[in-house]
Amino acid sequence: MKKYIIGLVVIAGLLSAETLLAQQAPRYLVLFKDKTNSPYSIQNPEAFISQRAVARRQRQQIPITTQDLPVNPAYVTAVRQTGARVINTSRWFNGAVVEASASQLTAIQNLPFYQGLERNLPLANINGSSTPGLARIAATHDKRGTQAEIDYGRMFDQLALLGVPTLHQKGIQGQGVLIAIFDSGFSRANQLGYLKHLFDEKRILDTHDFVARDGDVYQDDNHGLNVLSTIAAYQPGTLVGAAYKADFALYRTENDRSETPYEEVTWLLAAERADSLGAEIINSSLGYSTFLGEFNTPAYNYTYANMNGNTTIVSRAARVAARKGILVVNAAGNDGDASWRYVSAPADVDSVLVVGATYLNRSYAPFSSIGPTANGIQKPDVAAVGVGTVIGNDLGAGGASTGNGTSFATPQIAGLAALLMQEFQTLTAQQLIDVLRRSGHQAARPDNLLGYGVPSAERAEEIIYREFGPLGTEPNVVSHFQLYPNPVTEEILIKPSGTPLKSGSVYQVLSPAGNVVMEVTDSDKPLSAIPVKHLPPGLYFLRITTDQHVQTIKFVKQ
Repeated sequence: MKKYIIGLVVIAGLLSAETLLAQQAPRYLVLFKDKTNSPYSIQNPEAFISQRAVARRQRQQIPITTQDLPVNPAYVTAVRQTGARVINTSRWFNGAVVEASASQLTAIQNLPFYQGLERNLPLANINGSSTPGLARIAATHDKRGTQAEIDYGRMFDQLALLGVPTLHQKGIQGQGVLIAIFDSGFSRANQLGYLKHLFDEKRILDTHDFVARDGDVYQDDNHGLNVLSTIAAYQPGTLVGAAYKADFALYRTENDRSETPYEEVTWLLAAERADSLGAEIINSSLGYSTFLGEFNTPAYNYTYANMNGNTTIVSRAARVAARKGILVVNAAGNDGDASWRYVSAPADVDSVLVVGATYLNRSYAPFSSIGPTANGIQKPDVAAVGVGTVIGNDLGAGGASTGNGTSFATPQIAGLAALLMQEFQTLTAQQLIDVLRRSGHQAARPDNLLGYGVPSAERAEEIIYREFGPLGTEPNVVSHFQLYPNPVTEEILIKPSGTPLKSGSVYQVLSPAGNVVMEVTDSDKPLSAIPVKHLPPGLYFLRITTDQHVQTIKFVKQ
């Protein structure tokens, strides 16, 4: 997606000494040969990634590999000893982002573990040009969409098209799913009423600005706020997002002041951080290609031939993220009616869920970027409303606006995916992508305009029930127990379907994240009822473990 900057104001006083230093030396991604003699081990993954990240891999039978190991600290120390400044490291690419003069770079290249430079070019500040990339900015742009004021209360229509309200009525609202959002800033998100619940309930689990390299993402551009609102807003009568009870990590990876491969590297670094945190979904409304010299330096530009899912930095990063079990949801781009036309990186990756834009009647929006990729893969995968999309703004106390762009269609799909991920917890990310595709309104005739079309929550559930069983777990699972009523308000009644329950059974009530919130063991006689009046409303699971079998059954507490 291209940048058309129509207004740009640098906020005075925020050009730090660190920023000025960054202008004096080019920035490189230095790649290393190996991870030999690393103090880290794949046998002890909790030393470098969270237990939640380990659990996500285990659920999807994805092994921990040497790619997951951090960069060898001894290599980082050796690079620093050349006088170069190490900005960050990448475990997936096995390298370090450094600021280095010509002599320092030569010294790095003479180190025995040095392998090469990403793209054989500086990431930024090429030929001594001044593109700091660290100043906080305020900008008006239409790179990823435009906004206009509207009346309140229209978010329902775009979500109803996906069947989201039906899932909400079941108590499925995103609980326990962690969504990482990569964007250009989340202006005043911590001050707006429609997002207050996220902060009151401490569901913003992490923030980081990979451009300014600090934790504050709330002073910059408002595009990320618009995207976040589409998923997370909760202000009945004004805005209600697709998965408003999910958890979130907010990462600023995009700098509207310059366009260089460094932004692809910040996407990579954010993906690694999201992975380490244990995020299940990445929502990215960003894309990189070439159009009228999109990058500041011609040497940085890509061509359509590069849109093959394997060439660009950001596409290779997204590919790794997908292979770590993260569901990567990315906008197709807004170039359908421009000379470029095609999806941009990382929307060219086969395992990334790419989202196009429609009108409310599900017809194709002409600006939505099209497929196929350069290597012939059909894209986008699915679509959602991207014309007149209702989004939240940062004006005053915050209200509703409309936006146009695939970047506003994308979070609707990410939100729907979060709901289905909550409801069917053992599906892999790639299985869920397949289900969402096949639930699309034109699944019988997919094309390179809208892919499989607008997905349907109801059709997705039907596919999962048919192919994976009623819980999205074991196919054709035998039901040994039944629960009623469901939804429940006071107590769950348990009825054996076959062999009567025996004493000594264990009854566990689990949260959507799999945490045990209540456990009872019957000692004298089998339980026939479990009180749940004290539980907050929402989705839960009752796991019953006997000496013969284990069964988990979903229920909703009203």
